[in-house]
Amino acid sequence: MKHLKKIATIITTLMVALAVATSSSATVAVADTTSATNAPAASNSDNSANNAQDNKTTSTSSTDNSATGTTNTSDTTQGDQTKIKKPKQTITGFAMMTKVAGDKNYKVWKSISNGKVHTKVADGINFRYNHIQSDQLIETKKARYWRIYVDGRQVGYVNENYFAKNQISVPKTVTLVRNDNYDFFTKDAISYATDETGTVVANDQVKISRDNIFCDVSKTYTVKYTYGNASATTKVTVRKSTNEGVVDPDLVSNVTAQPGTNDYKTWKTHYGSSINYINPDEYTPETSGRTLTSGDLTLKTKFYQPVLLSVKDPNDDNINRVGHIPEGVTVSDGWAYTSLLSHTNLMSGHIVGYDLNKLTSPYNAQHLLDMSQKDFNNYVKHIKVSPYIPIGHGQAMGSSKKYVYVVNNDHSQSQTTDSVELIQIRKSDMQINKIWTFKTWIGDSSNTCYFQNGVVISDTEMYMVYHDTKNNCYEYWELQRTGDNWYPALVGKTDGNFVSNGAPVQGFTYDPDNKNFYLAFNDLIFKLSRSGAIKQAYQFNTGREIEGLSVSGKRLYVNLAQRAELLVSMHIN
Repeated sequence: MKHLKKIATIITTLMVALAVATSSSATVAVADTTSATNAPAASNSDNSANNAQDNKTTSTSSTDNSATGTTNTSDTTQGDQTKIKKPKQTITGFAMMTKVAGDKNYKVWKSISNGKVHTKVADGINFRYNHIQSDQLIETKKARYWRIYVDGRQVGYVNENYFAKNQISVPKTVTLVRNDNYDFFTKDAISYATDETGTVVANDQVKISRDNIFCDVSKTYTVKYTYGNASATTKVTVRKSTNEGVVDPDLVSNVTAQPGTNDYKTWKTHYGSSINYINPDEYTPETSGRTLTSGDLTLKTKFYQPVLLSVKDPNDDNINRVGHIPEGVTVSDGWAYTSLLSHTNLMSGHIVGYDLNKLTSPYNAQHLLDMSQKDFNNYVKHIKVSPYIPIGHGQAMGSSKKYVYVVNNDHSQSQTTDSVELIQIRKSDMQINKIWTFKTWIGDSSNTCYFQNGVVISDTEMYMVYHDTKNNCYEYWELQRTGDNWYPALVGKTDGNFVSNGAPVQGFTYDPDNKNFYLAFNDLIFKLSRSGAIKQAYQFNTGREIEGLSVSGKRLYVNLAQRAELLVSMHIN
């Protein structure tokens, strides 16, 4: 009887210790049983387990190379001279969490039982740029394995060493325009921070040496970010020029507004959707495309995007959820990059890239959850998902050879003295590479242009559109970068509001070959000369909001909402 009490005490102690070490739920299962998913996401402990590297390979090899860890693999535990047999595996459930893959390859296994892995289903290295989630940990005598979901699909179990543990990703440099009325929030520079298990933690949990940078004095700051054993630094510089972004009022008044209109009618609330889409919780895959024609512009379905690239979970948070609201699009070198918000009142979200050179079917992306595992493994190699980063309203985007750009603006602002953030994102890994701020003031801070829509057409050039409600016109601004300084110039104006009901701009882009702007309101598109003259108006009567325009390869790309659908034109002129 005494021995039984000792055994019970030791088992209880082991279970409590495991729960504390992993911040797990109270429900812990041993052997091959499973537990409920009702625990907080990840441990904030600074102590990480020293796990065996099971089946670890380099990124260029998928061979099975097992390594020996330092975990005790004995079948017994000594306590008061009594030997107790350890369980072959322990299973702990968690609330859904987001994880970040490292740069090493680990095999993903279909199942684990009796402390052993069974049936390889994938090479983890192929998922390193996808959205990875987890809700279960299995600890064997040699290693810790997490059940992973990739872009919303359950795939299998992978060694914990697969993840990027104790890491913080920030850009090397942030460069800010001088502005006495603005301070930069250093939290905006974080792509992600992970704990000792590779789980993404909220940015609010990261300690930052300076919460904000006042932009009234030219100076360079070294900002340190820390979380547990993770740390990173970035240099934040307030630029020297006091004239940068300040435009001579005479130059603005010399630009003549082209004749416009207020006569086009559009709706206040969307009334249409794709055929099989009812709402974000009720939809089935589309099986046919569409052709839309207005005047000399014909658009055809190019690519239906998944509604979600994350596990469908009513209790998920914004870090976990990828989708369902498309806001902007940019197409570059055959890749389509779209900005996604989980709620319209947010200023952070995800950028998702699709390689349309490889993903040629308009329909297959809707079948990530039901295609074969082999097809899935190959398909998602051509999708990249950014971390949860600042993207503003997501409708001012652009791209160059190496980077995707998004303007982090506050769409609730119309005229403010705040500077605007331009986020440069690496195409290679979809993380923030650099941040600039810029401003456009006419004369001084009493007359400002705060941009809601724009397009970046190169690493040194972008165009922004501004609705001047005081003078009842739309303005088109070119901003060019010299060094780190952005210099604005007004290039065109259009009198009037285009539409009769005050509907907002939903898309804006520039065709550099033909020197035309394209401006979208709901399902209306206007083609304008660089000076602002209206050349054509196209109305498609879809009842669906346009969520972004882009020009690439002499074609116009249009992204529709109420299931995200990318359409493409023939050659434009």
